[in-house]
Amino acid sequence: MAPVVVFGLLHGAVAQAATVEHLTVSRDHKAYVVAARLRVDAPIGPVYAAATDFERLPDYTSMIESTRMIGNNELSSRMRLCVLWYCKTVRQVMRYRLTPRRRIDMTVVPGRGDLSAGQAHWRFAAAKDHATNLRFRARIVPGFWVPPLIGPWAVARALRQQVAATAAAIERLARRRAGLTDKSSS
Repeated sequence: MAPVVVFGLLHGAVAQAATVEHLTVSRDHKAYVVAARLRVDAPIGPVYAAATDFERLPDYTSMIESTRMIGNNELSSRMRLCVLWYCKTVRQVMRYRLTPRRRIDMTVVPGRGDLSAGQAHWRFAAAKDHATNLRFRARIVPGFWVPPLIGPWAVARALRQQVAATAAAIERLARRRAGLTDKSSS
């Protein structure tokens, strides 16, 4: 926030949401720091597979316009950022490293998108009742102008929405992969 973990920003409601147990967004100079604990109602194997199915995640959330693999462990994506009446498409290129069923680590590739710098880290752990606990930490430095008065509030709000939307998209795709009923239709 957020696989396309990324830092896309959401407008609109999420039809089905994973459980957000804790979510904070703070500022450290020009950087936005995000920390989240989430619970996804699907087993860890399908959750990890969904989170790393970068090219299918846009099918599960409207915030992600597109994603494509562009090289060895590099992902290009476009996110739609909307806050109130203002919308912006944010382009980013991330270099990633995967540790199957445990972690995803991503780093912004400077000069190849709209972010100056940043990292995102996802941690996966099996939970009771065939669910998965996710921890997400990110530090993001926008490479575009953020208006000083309302801008920081708007970016923080959008990042909170993005993390929840990404977790919900992962949950929907994971439940489909696991052959579980889509919670939004039950």
